[in-house]
Amino acid sequence: MRHNVQVLLSDSGKRSGTGSALTVLKDSGVNTYRWQGGHQTTADIISEPDKGARYSRLAQEFAVSVREGQESVAQISGTREQSVLNGLIRDSLRHEGVLGEKDTTITALTPVWLDSKSRGVRDYYREGMVMERWDPETRTHDRFVIDRVTASSNMLTLKDRDGVRLDLKVSAVDSQWTLFRAETLPVAEGERLAVLGKIPDTRLKGGESITVMKVEDGQLTVQRPGQKTTQTLAVGAGVFDGIKIGHGWVESPGRSVSETATVFASVTQRELDNATLNQLAQSGSHLRLYSAQDAARTTEKLSRHTAFSVVSEQLKTRSGETDWMRPLRSRRPDCVPGRTGHSLAIPLLESEN
Repeated sequence: MRHNVQVLLSDSGKRSGTGSALTVLKDSGVNTYRWQGGHQTTADIISEPDKGARYSRLAQEFAVSVREGQESVAQISGTREQSVLNGLIRDSLRHEGVLGEKDTTITALTPVWLDSKSRGVRDYYREGMVMERWDPETRTHDRFVIDRVTASSNMLTLKDRDGVRLDLKVSAVDSQWTLFRAETLPVAEGERLAVLGKIPDTRLKGGESITVMKVEDGQLTVQRPGQKTTQTLAVGAGVFDGIKIGHGWVESPGRSVSETATVFASVTQRELDNATLNQLAQSGSHLRLYSAQDAARTTEKLSRHTAFSVVSEQLKTRSGETDWMRPLRSRRPDCVPGRTGHSLAIPLLESEN
């Protein structure tokens, strides 16, 4: 280099332009270095361009992992994609015998998170949604259903379990009110459920995971992971009997934190940024990444991130080969075909006799 000066460039993994100086330097043969300190999450890359086939394979392999008792979690971005993948996973789990054959439909409440500004926006409120008001004196929540939303007066008409009407200005909704979306949820024995909020008369709170041990008329018997004691949840078909739970098979990237879990994740190439990769790394010790892109591009992306150690890259590094299948063949012990082994063994046995 001019004036014999060394230049060190740090690769952040974020490209803001059409070109990348680091890519040009790398293609020209400039030496690159990686920090190898700290714990790294091992990663397998499964390349499948077809979306349906990719989701199906993820669901099948995830179900097998759950059946074998491994700590596993499936992660994908987007509410719609999570719903699609959740359905495929439940079908695969039922095929593997993890879920019971019969579904029981209950009413579940999903929180709609509102801040101080969005609480006063009428468009967030819909007829049939559920609202709860915290009573600090009795330390309980009073539940209402939205019966009507009046645009002209910016008014919400609420009704409680007994049908008593309450008119509430949208501007009067404060932090003591919470909003929920009511939906039907199929539940079977063996189901993994995510607790989305405090459930009255139980020790369960938001952020926990439970497993359904038994489904009976009007109640679920559930158990926390790693515990032997069970709890009973009263359920029903009406919104006033709804509980704050959802299916716990699929979550957004980084939603859970674990040092031992296997993460089954489907991420688009656009989502393969540092923030998403950091979230995936904190969710488990091993990542199975299902990508629509070719394996080489995805591997190159993960290889630049210090939190991951791609399995094929480990084999290349240790063997010095560029073909990732060749290290496997080189590390496989020398074998002889079965028929050849038999023909070699017979004379040896005859000589001993």
